[in-house]
Amino acid sequence: MQDLFGLDGGKYGKGILDSSRIKLVMQMEEQEARLIQGVLNLSEDEVRQITRFRRGEGLLCIGYNHVPIQFYATAKEYDAITTSPTDLRARRKEAEE
Repeated sequence: MQDLFGLDGGKYGKGILDSSRIKLVMQMEEQEARLIQGVLNLSEDEVRQITRFRRGEGLLCIGYNHVPIQFYATAKEYDAITTSPTDLRARRKEAEE
């Protein structure tokens, strides 16, 4: 976000965010959340939420409507998309046995 909003006074970052009606904001550092606060019309509470999100949590922004959401993956979905080194090592060990 800092790179996008650092060019031409944020023109590129704003253009990218404005090009989509639906946005999903995942966990960010406070500094990055502050950069998008005005563009997405985020409240102080929403900025605080964004900085404290855990894995699987996000803020769904559609126009002026902002809804905190949580994603739940089935075991099959998790196995298909996980990048957790611990889980991948365990899976590799199981396959060797």
